[in-house]
Amino acid sequence: MGEADTVSQPIEETPQYGALKKLVIRGSAYEMIGYGAAQVIRFGSNLVLSRLLFPEAFGLSALVNIMNQGLIMLSDVGLPAVIIQSPRGDDTRFLNTAFTWQAVRSLLLWIAASALAWPMAYFFDSEELKVLIPVGALSVLVLGIRSTSAYTLRRRLQLGPLLLIELASQVAAVALMIPWAIMAPSVWTLIGGMMMSSVVTVIGSHVVNVGYRNKFEWDPESAKSMLEFGKWIAGSSMLTFASQQGDRLLLGRYLGTATLGVYSIAVFLSGALGEAITRITTGVFFPAYSRVHNEGIGKLRDVFYKTRLLVDGLMLPALAGLAVLGPTVVHLLYDSRYAEAGWMLRVLSVRVALSCLVAPLQFVLFALGHSRYGFYLNLARVIAIAIGVPIGFHLWGIPGLIWAVTVSEIPALIVVYTGFTRSGLLSLKRELRAPVFYAGGLALGYGVLQVLEALGWAHTRIQF
Repeated sequence: MGEADTVSQPIEETPQYGALKKLVIRGSAYEMIGYGAAQVIRFGSNLVLSRLLFPEAFGLSALVNIMNQGLIMLSDVGLPAVIIQSPRGDDTRFLNTAFTWQAVRSLLLWIAASALAWPMAYFFDSEELKVLIPVGALSVLVLGIRSTSAYTLRRRLQLGPLLLIELASQVAAVALMIPWAIMAPSVWTLIGGMMMSSVVTVIGSHVVNVGYRNKFEWDPESAKSMLEFGKWIAGSSMLTFASQQGDRLLLGRYLGTATLGVYSIAVFLSGALGEAITRITTGVFFPAYSRVHNEGIGKLRDVFYKTRLLVDGLMLPALAGLAVLGPTVVHLLYDSRYAEAGWMLRVLSVRVALSCLVAPLQFVLFALGHSRYGFYLNLARVIAIAIGVPIGFHLWGIPGLIWAVTVSEIPALIVVYTGFTRSGLLSLKRELRAPVFYAGGLALGYGVLQVLEALGWAHTRIQF
């Protein structure tokens, strides 16, 4: 059922909706300010560290991150989404059960990482990973005792304290990494920064006042409800890991950590905008969708497309411009060791643009309780990657691999549009805004490129 089947009525400016609108606007502002400030810190430190360290260090660090993310995602039942969406999300017994689950899981993940260190070192032909992986996984162990206060604050759309905690963790990590890189440059600089960020995040989560303090407690009924909602998220997370990290695993295995390090720079630059959308969607939009979904499909659709306008109007033109200017951006910011990241950035910007359409659609379906669509869309991605990556890599090498990963977002988009149509949420007219905004970004990007070429600053190497 699409727009033609259900006529959408405008949202009445009721006191309840007006309060929600204010929370969404304020929450979005906090997310954008916090994320923007954090990205400035990350970007600045990345530029400095790229000159103090070497591509192999970024490649090894990326492999440690892949291991950590893989273990987390392979055992994920979506506790943040469960707490935000559940009617029991303010019940301390429910929250303490989530805290206990999270802590025990993190201990098991650290043990698993330590056990897998030697096989990973053999697979990637790197002796350093035997020590790097267990030590790097300590950050996962530490994050396991993070308070559920972060999820409570997101449920309440009170994001100011989270902003301060994130900035504090970023500043602390950079304050450690840069002096370390100057005095003793190595991959351990990046691992140390990762650990410092985790420690500050955990301390901040327990210091902030949300009206309760976590303790170890287990309520079987709470655990059962979490597992019931999260079973599809668990399967989805496994597939998300395969779809999002498979390209890096292949690059690290067959082309070495130096190429992986260059690729990680392109991922970092392209992912900055995509991560902004993910943060706003999960931290602001999803709680808002969860509040209004009981008021009818028409109201939920209108709230969704009002919030999606932020994605269409701001992020898509920026990503389109980055798809044009990728080589120039890398040329201006990084030294010649990272030049190959320029054309990679162009391709990855297309991937992020597609994923920015998928994420908001997915979380509206989550708000309706349809968590299975997260599983389906990631399954579609993995199937596309399993077929496309070997063919692309065999025929065209690294460009073929990266393009195969990029187009894997198209089947995922088809899946969520199918769920949207079946739920009566789809508005074809409003969806047409996306290609219009993207085309405008491409035109603007080419205009900027012409100006930069006239000034002699452009770098237009293309390797598709």
